[in-house]
Amino acid sequence: MLSRLLPLVLAAGLLSAAPATAAGPTPVAPAVAPTSQPAPQQIVVREGPKVKGTHRFGKTLTRSVGRYSVGGLQVRTQWLRDGKPIKGATRWKYELGVRDVGHTVRVRVTVSKPGYRTLTHRSPWRKVKHVRDVRRTVKYSIATNGSMTTSVKTFKRQVAEILDDPRGWRAAGIKFKRVKSGGSMTIVLAQASRVPTYSSVCSSTWSCRVGRHVIINQERWKHASPAWNAAKGTTLRGYRHMVVNHETGHWLGWHHKSCGGKGQKAPVMMQQSKGRNGCTFNPWPKPSERNVPRYR
Repeated sequence: MLSRLLPLVLAAGLLSAAPATAAGPTPVAPAVAPTSQPAPQQIVVREGPKVKGTHRFGKTLTRSVGRYSVGGLQVRTQWLRDGKPIKGATRWKYELGVRDVGHTVRVRVTVSKPGYRTLTHRSPWRKVKHVRDVRRTVKYSIATNGSMTTSVKTFKRQVAEILDDPRGWRAAGIKFKRVKSGGSMTIVLAQASRVPTYSSVCSSTWSCRVGRHVIINQERWKHASPAWNAAKGTTLRGYRHMVVNHETGHWLGWHHKSCGGKGQKAPVMMQQSKGRNGCTFNPWPKPSERNVPRYR
């Protein structure tokens, strides 16, 4: 019996062992060593970026890139106001604008090159000043005359903004400070029909200046003038700038001026409410008007 079973057992063993013998042991993939990347090299600053120019409204600043330990660098420029990026200010030069006055401006330069760590460096910051330092402070008050059909609060706020604007009489070195009453100048928002009560030379159609009073016609403040509104690109806010600067200019001692030539900016002391005679409308004193003839 055993002799008959033995061949069968051996056959079964051969059959079960055959796959292992034929295939052999399961191959194991050899370990692949990771490829090592060289660490980025350091860019050394030999001389940081600098800003050249006068930090005053209207002036143009330029920046130097600086000097570094390697050449062939890609350079990115960003001008900063109070540490925050100024939108669109990414060139090598930057003209100081209205929003910069009273704030700090500096430049940020970023240099990069393949195989090197990107490096960012900032220039020292400096505060931006008005065109001129204060030469005189004028105290003024705000008053109304007649029935008010516009916001007096807005009038007060916008007059203060106009008088302190770097483009206005502040560029002549005059600082205007509002007081509750009195002062050297009173700016009046007057009902149109009340304007002539200040002088026979005043009209209910226009604004006027009489003595210490700078009288702003309420209708002109609300609606500007037909000539102003008919011109392309003019705005009500622009008219308000112009009329306050014009009448304040009279208080400062300026008389009316005429257009200096077709296509030129009108002097702020021109009667732009009535027309421009070839000049373009302009709500701000021209540089030639900033040398105020006299102070009251």
